Amino acid sequence: MIRADLYENTIQIESYVTSQDCSACGFHSRSEFLDNLRAGRLQPSQCKMTKMRFLPLLWGARPNEILPDVQVFQHPSPSPAGIVPVNQPKKNSPVLVSGNSKLTVEVMTAVLSTTSSPFWYLVVDTDGHTVDMAMVYETFTSKRVVHGIKQINLDQIAPDATLFLPGFAASIREELSGKIHHSVAIAPVCAAELPLFFGKTLWQVA
Repeated sequence: MIRADLYENTIQIESYVTSQDCSACGFHSRSEFLDNLRAGRLQPSQCKMTKMRFLPLLWGARPNEILPDVQVFQHPSPSPAGIVPVNQPKKNSPVLVSGNSKLTVEVMTAVLSTTSSPFWYLVVDTDGHTVDMAMVYETFTSKRVVHGIKQINLDQIAPDATLFLPGFAASIREELSGKIHHSVAIAPVCAAELPLFFGKTLWQVA
């Protein structure tokens, strides 16, 4: 089996680590702390920080702890498009936007299973392409995102929400912002970074 590249190497975990994190685990430097975290030598019980803080750092340093082992698809593999409510989202809960590749949905489902926070998960029809390939084949466009928004009537169910585009789709942000009423932000390229990106306020560890 050829494992799919989930872009774990794009996670810049150093930017999330504080001196308090290092000292909480008994280390004097960021590099020493990260070396031990990446090597799997640290467990939550060994550090004086909450599990809610420790686990996102672990997942950022060791993405394989959270990401499923998925196979490369030789051809597009579509899954249903639409909106998936996660943990009883409200009208202002964040909207995570992604494509309708089965691989992408599997990865996003695995990552979202780690939180008890409310989200909307908007799956846009990209003809079954993963987001990186959808940008190449131009099947992840502002037009398709707008179509997905209208299909599920997002203006009614989440009028105050911010849309978070996957990192690879950053180039369509400006155009999309001019077409919808919602604010549009850019999420990380790798889904394993989402717990760190949103932080403990918006990503309560389940």
